[in-house]
Amino acid sequence: MSPKLDLFANLLLDWGGVHNLSGAKSRQDIERNIQDSLQVLDFIAPFQSCLDIGSGAGFPAIPLSLECPNARFILVEPNAKKMAFLHHLKASLSLDNVLLKRLRLQELPPLKVDLITSRALMNAQDLLNLSAPFLEKGGHFLFYKGSNLNQEIACLPGECFTYGKRVYFYRKGAN
Repeated sequence: MSPKLDLFANLLLDWGGVHNLSGAKSRQDIERNIQDSLQVLDFIAPFQSCLDIGSGAGFPAIPLSLECPNARFILVEPNAKKMAFLHHLKASLSLDNVLLKRLRLQELPPLKVDLITSRALMNAQDLLNLSAPFLEKGGHFLFYKGSNLNQEIACLPGECFTYGKRVYFYRKGAN
């Protein structure tokens, strides 16, 4: 693990114990979440900009922003406590490629990105509908979901990737 990912894990352990930022309670849990966040680099197309919806404690956007330093990341999180942690991470990890927005997606001014990510936020179809206006033509949606994905949305061949209990939904937007 890179020194910055290691620092991210340590900061999440420190803050998480006090502020209950995520379900990850141990170093092992955090390392699994980092691996989960980065697993997608095996199959997604290169991207220049990413909108992460419901960023919470920083998964998947923080590990992705560290591994893809030339891409621009916009993290949207309405929760003040989680946003304070994200600001601390941004400063501590010198994440110049990260922009933080404390609001709900519905309040976000118009912008376009070529990758939209979200981890276990809401129903996949609802999330597609809400986030579609922000996706560049030819961009991709990448949702970190669980085994119930097939009950939320119909996946075409090549849109679902399964690693352990995680199901990644990866769909190209409209051209």
